[in-house]
Amino acid sequence: MHSNLRYLIFLVFMTSCGIMHNVPISQKPNSFVQPNISNSFVDQNGNFYPDNWRKTYGNPPRNGKRDAYSLMKIAADRGITDDLTGFETQKLKDFKQHVKAKKRVFIFVHGFNANNEEVNESYGYIQKLIKINTKDDEIVRFYWDGLWTSNPFAGAKIWFTATSFSQMAGEFGLRRVLNTMSNKDIYIISHSRGASVVLSALAEPHFNEKFVKEIKEIHKVDVDNAKELMENKNRITCIMLAPAVGLKDFKSKEVGDESFCSFSPQVKKIHITINNTDKMLKKFFGFLADKLNPTDLGYKDNVYNELIKEYTCFDKTDFSGMESHAFNSYIRNAKFKTMLKANGITLNK
Repeated sequence: MHSNLRYLIFLVFMTSCGIMHNVPISQKPNSFVQPNISNSFVDQNGNFYPDNWRKTYGNPPRNGKRDAYSLMKIAADRGITDDLTGFETQKLKDFKQHVKAKKRVFIFVHGFNANNEEVNESYGYIQKLIKINTKDDEIVRFYWDGLWTSNPFAGAKIWFTATSFSQMAGEFGLRRVLNTMSNKDIYIISHSRGASVVLSALAEPHFNEKFVKEIKEIHKVDVDNAKELMENKNRITCIMLAPAVGLKDFKSKEVGDESFCSFSPQVKKIHITINNTDKMLKKFFGFLADKLNPTDLGYKDNVYNELIKEYTCFDKTDFSGMESHAFNSYIRNAKFKTMLKANGITLNK
């Protein structure tokens, strides 16, 4: 048996348990913190957690890899889908009103295999780093179900599921948040697979056909019914740290169509990091590359070089030499401050 295949089987064996859904700690996860912070938390299909969600929807299963925790599926089974969709509609209306007078909106998007404690630490650091005007600026702390585990061998197994979850979080979660805003400067700062959340919000993601069928039949979510990104005259800048995506994520969603997707003219810049010593990206880009969704945009120059032939909005900063893939490592690297300044973001002294 090939040594790489044996290693993959070993990984699957070692990670058969201990994978958890990333769910909110708060019983009011989609909330506003005065004067200028909004929390936005979606499940594996991009549905927003309602108030007192645990009482209505129950505890998440212990094995997040094997068992779904889909709000829409539970709501459909219990005949309360109108309650869930009604909450989402009202919460998005509230958010629209909340940010109506704001000029700038900063959105933070974490990656896969990250629990709330780790994410909150990273979000808090960025929040303190940026010079915020409480009257004109809003911070949106976006959370999605990227699964997580304390098992050091489980990252690869989480990846198989988190790739689709990231696309759903973007198309049905983040996109609806973006559609509530108009004529604003929007800065989206993402890490790792959070780049997929962002891309899926900005353009139509390419889903696996089997996944599309299952998500509709089992979870009662029709991918083809997602609303498009509205042309609201926003100016969107994306800063993608360690983007765990590849060329495939920029291709048309139509099967057999190898053309590149089109971005809204609202997308003014996509500024990425390149890091050929990132151990996590290197592992995925190695022998697992053919078995997993590609992660090489944040790892190698060749994907970036292909994209700049198609898009004029790209820029890059080289983080090579830093081995860690951790969100906290990227945002504490001095080059992150350089990226922020390059995009017109003033920092606290």
